[in-house]
Amino acid sequence: MRRLFWTAVGAAGGVLLYRQGQKFLADAREQGVVASAQQVGISAATTLGAARTLLAGAQRPAPTAIPGNAAAKVRR
Repeated sequence: MRRLFWTAVGAAGGVLLYRQGQKFLADAREQGVVASAQQVGISAATTLGAARTLLAGAQRPAPTAIPGNAAAKVRR
């Protein structure tokens, strides 16, 4: 009986959340929030791409070992 009760509670909660989500999306579309969120996403992607480019240019080659002396490393 407990499982049936909690299954019914979960189903009712799921239906309520679905309806509230649909209402939120409809309101957001009317107010233009979705377009704003897309612009933020595009801006973030552009910023991330620029940061990756800067980091790629700042990387130095890995240090190499001196032949015959495995423990020593040389930085160039």
